[in-house]
Amino acid sequence: MTRILIFLLWVVLIAGTITVLMTFDSRISGEAFGVRFDSPSWLILGALAFVFFIAVYATHKVKDILMLPAKLRAKDAETKRERGVAALTRGLEAVAVGDAADASHHAKVAQKHLEDLALTRLLSAQAAQLSGDEAAATRSFAAMLGAPETEFLGLKGLYAQAINRGESDKAREYAERAFSLRANAGWAFQSVVDLGLERGAWGDTREAIAKGKRNKLIEPDKADRATAALFAADADAARLSGDKTLALSEADAALKLAPAFTPAAVLAAELCSENGKTGKAAGILETAFAKDAHPALIRMYDKLYAQEPAEKRAEKLRKLAAKNPDTDEAVFLEARAANIVGDFETAMTKLEPLITKAPNAHAYALIATAATQLHGEEAGRGWLERAAAAPRDPRPGADGAFHFTRAGWARLVREYMDHDRLCPPPLENAGEAISAEELRLLIAPPAVAAPDVEPVEETAQPAESAERKGGAQRPPVEGDDNEERKIENDEDGERAAAAARLTP
Repeated sequence: MTRILIFLLWVVLIAGTITVLMTFDSRISGEAFGVRFDSPSWLILGALAFVFFIAVYATHKVKDILMLPAKLRAKDAETKRERGVAALTRGLEAVAVGDAADASHHAKVAQKHLEDLALTRLLSAQAAQLSGDEAAATRSFAAMLGAPETEFLGLKGLYAQAINRGESDKAREYAERAFSLRANAGWAFQSVVDLGLERGAWGDTREAIAKGKRNKLIEPDKADRATAALFAADADAARLSGDKTLALSEADAALKLAPAFTPAAVLAAELCSENGKTGKAAGILETAFAKDAHPALIRMYDKLYAQEPAEKRAEKLRKLAAKNPDTDEAVFLEARAANIVGDFETAMTKLEPLITKAPNAHAYALIATAATQLHGEEAGRGWLERAAAAPRDPRPGADGAFHFTRAGWARLVREYMDHDRLCPPPLENAGEAISAEELRLLIAPPAVAAPDVEPVEETAQPAESAERKGGAQRPPVEGDDNEERKIENDEDGERAAAAARLTP
């Protein structure tokens, strides 16, 4: 439609021009190249316009003729590019389905027809990987580093090869370089973090996590937990090297981000206690216990006041229990406080719900102490046997101290970062629950055996008579040392349970 309109406009323009020229009545006379002429002016002007248009038309045609070779070459180049792009597409499809031979064929065709080798290097590298030619793949990935548009992809390929070969140092170098190019690259961030944890580079890993947090590659809460755990790992390393000032500083930094992180709280409290800051140490432990009632916090807290009178020590334990009263550990604290002041009946009463619900070695040891003090060693022996048979608390630091290796800290950082816990939950219960009826029988005082009555008609030998009188004169037998042990407090009960566990 537009072309028809343009054609009609040209017709109107030409017709109008001819009409205007034919209205001229004048004549033009002259001489050119020895020829005289005398013609109407409209004819001369029309001839000049015609010559002008012919000249323009001829100029365009000559230009087209002169540009024809270049156009032919451009057409050939476009055809080659189309073939190369088609080969590149088919090659990537072959890589996707795992056809190494087809991928290699199309990679060669693409290299032949495409002048921009950057487009074909990735295909060549992937085809070489599929065919098992790692050397060719490495050359292709390395060549990609020379072009800014393919450098990142080349680094990713070289990183994957280094990981497969177990070359951690090279893998770290490639991952860090890729992360510096693309701070929003998730795989590069995760690789830098994983490799940093693997080699114990806590400071470098903290920097990577901070960068990932800025680029929204990790949730803020997870980033803070990871940073806190990494500060605690640095604090532990500083303590082991003897730099307690740096250790306390790093532990404080960890607690600012995660006040409930038990390893940092225990370490900071221990260092504060050594500096005579018992109140600050207690405050750290109380804050942590309010969020996570961990046994290590209890042991460290009890250690702070170990030299205090029994009443004050028990009062402190009750104060700690009040920080998180709905936990089993709070019940243990109440029972421990009762044992310390000699209120063994209260201790047993406090422990009864735990024994009938989910008992563990700690609960058995505490009730063994109370039973021994109330009814004698025979009453506590059964509870000690149960404590010895009960599984250990699976939480790290349940014995009151953390002894992580470098690999252990790395696992702890991951676990705390991802799941906000020190370790996965156990696969089995801590112990088999005891029914209320059985519990009543177990906590009852042991029955007193009636003395044997000797028949009048028999005359017993002295040795036999001694044996009949309650066994009091039985000669000592090797291995009976445990019978003479006295359980004076909770520590003695736990030590006795541990000894029973080690006894074959």
